[in-house]
Amino acid sequence: MSGFLARFCPRALAEGRPALMGIVNVTPDSFSDGGAHASPEAALAHASRLLADGADLLDLGAESTRPGFEPVPVREETDRLLPALRAIRAAHPRAVLSVDTRKAAVAAAALDAGADVVNDVSSFEDPDMAPLVARAGAGVVLMNGWREHVGARPRAAGPGALGAWVLGGLRGFLARALEAGVAAENVCLDPGFGFGLKGADNEEVLRALPQIVAGCAPCPVLAGASRKHFVCAAFPEAGGDRDRATVLFHAACVRAGAAILRVHDVAAHRLPRGRALW
Repeated sequence: MSGFLARFCPRALAEGRPALMGIVNVTPDSFSDGGAHASPEAALAHASRLLADGADLLDLGAESTRPGFEPVPVREETDRLLPALRAIRAAHPRAVLSVDTRKAAVAAAALDAGADVVNDVSSFEDPDMAPLVARAGAGVVLMNGWREHVGARPRAAGPGALGAWVLGGLRGFLARALEAGVAAENVCLDPGFGFGLKGADNEEVLRALPQIVAGCAPCPVLAGASRKHFVCAAFPEAGGDRDRATVLFHAACVRAGAAILRVHDVAAHRLPRGRALW
């Protein structure tokens, strides 16, 4: 599974620890930090802090996908995203930058501006996305559960069968990527914690994560449970502290084989001298 990690997270791979993907939201309505980093200056300052804290790559998003979100037109999304992306790329020319978008037009503009990876939570809902990623030779993160998250279709599995449902979805998205000419070493897969999953459903998928990781090989698996409400229910010992509960949830993901963690608080996922908190 070292292909994606070797290209986009080489330091984490060399240190034998999970890679940390720091979140930079340039949206006014993110569930966690909406509006706090919306300006290019604020986004750059936040990105710089995340990199200083030990982020291996950054994920920039300009459209919230929280429950009940309002879709953003391409022009508005690019107007939010590109100034921040260009500022971060200019200040940190060697940083690995991912863009969290469902739209091929936005991804194309971002790749032209220096992005390295497309984090497509919809897994090629836009038919132009897979060919774009293949032509660009970019990295791509594909996630399970988007259509269920937005109510486009009912979930095909109930409790007790969710691990197999997630794995089947991810294998299908990987097959579609390969058919479009995307290299397997450029693909990372995300089980979609909180997407199409409610409450204890996420804990069931966590328990099934070793089988999901094995079934997704050679592609690494990314876990993104940061600050989502279900982490506190999964780890009540965190006392309602979402950042602490996130660390506990993500630690369990790493023990189950997750290779990349998408996080708001990079520092909380690290120990002094660069050692990982696992």
